[in-house]
Amino acid sequence: MPADDARTLTRLPISFEVAGGGREHSPLIVVRVGGLITRLVLDTGSEVHLLTKELVDRIGLAVEEGEEGTDHSGATMPSWAVEDVSLELGDIELTLRNTVSIPAPAPFPGWGVGGILSPQHLDPSACAVIDLVSDELLLVEGSDAAVTGWLVERSPTLTTLVLAREEEFPSVVVRAAISPHPEIPTMLNTGGRHTEFASDAVPGLVGSAQTRLGGGVSGADVTGAEVGEAALVVAGHELRVPSLAVRTAMHDPQGLVGMNVLRGTILAVGADPSRSVLWQIPATGR
Repeated sequence: MPADDARTLTRLPISFEVAGGGREHSPLIVVRVGGLITRLVLDTGSEVHLLTKELVDRIGLAVEEGEEGTDHSGATMPSWAVEDVSLELGDIELTLRNTVSIPAPAPFPGWGVGGILSPQHLDPSACAVIDLVSDELLLVEGSDAAVTGWLVERSPTLTTLVLAREEEFPSVVVRAAISPHPEIPTMLNTGGRHTEFASDAVPGLVGSAQTRLGGGVSGADVTGAEVGEAALVVAGHELRVPSLAVRTAMHDPQGLVGMNVLRGTILAVGADPSRSVLWQIPATGR
């Protein structure tokens, strides 16, 4: 199917700047949620859309107490189910459904961040294209073949990988490996700073002492050992990992590719887990 059969529904810039002029590793977009302007993190590792309880209360949305949620660190936090709410995304208006509210992570209010978007769940049929080369988010409608053709035409110098998605995971998970170890289900996580693998998935890799890699949305620390440069292998292509972190305990999946690899690439993902994950990487790897 030709690239002309892919249709761009909207596009808007990605920023890494927070309120006050600081910079963060995660991609951010400025949108209007329920009529209020806020920044939201684009996080392909998030299974649902998350809005802070503070933003939800300001908008005046109805909530119902839900089960405790679990974050990247494995820690739990209270959560609330939120009624449907409008999202103005560039030139179009969408409805956020099945949204969850959590207490605001400590840095979010000062950063002007009101929550986290799961980009693969923005639209039931369109692909979210997270362009970390030109720093923009696009929603593109079309079949896998049409969107692939559109991506190739748009960025002909990049290598386009068409990857089967691991359907049992609601986040964006494909098969990948740290060379020379076997491939395992691995999350492509735009919300994460580091590339992290469980120690059981990379036996023999030993790093420095345990260090803080970051924090979950609950505020709990994520710790691991830095083992230095490594090679990530995806669909026979090799990408450089500037610094791999090894963790003694991770909930599934046991591998996670963070922004230290994803910057400079383009990722296209959709809501239907049977659709391919399209990942454009530098032609020679990195």
